Amino acid sequence: MSQRNDSGFRTFTANEAIELYSRVKIHTDGKVQKAGLAELGVGTNQTAAAFADGDEISVKLYSAGGTHKMRCKEAVDVGDAVFTDAAGEIQDTSTSTAFQIGFALETTTAEDDICEVVFVPGITAVS
Repeated sequence: MSQRNDSGFRTFTANEAIELYSRVKIHTDGKVQKAGLAELGVGTNQTAAAFADGDEISVKLYSAGGTHKMRCKEAVDVGDAVFTDAAGEIQDTSTSTAFQIGFALETTTAEDDICEVVFVPGITAVS
């Protein structure tokens, strides 16, 4: 049976520990896991704890309105284009296998800082 989601948030089962505001993708088993460098994913984890395989987490889908909080791999500056990175993080450095996620709306100073990002739909891999 098909479903429909109008809220922009969906509960998924995690298949690993996923830090708050990590980008997530759907694994072939239907669970979510951290999205990698070359994986756009479906949204960002909104559950404020480190969860393990089998735990339920809330995900803000990329199709949801508004901005997303995302976990940074490195310092980013306000206005920077931000791209996918490994382990569900984002970076301001484009690489050949990364996807642009959007633009940073604030400055961060270190890895694991949280950055507000305006998501850009219809993005493509960096060439």
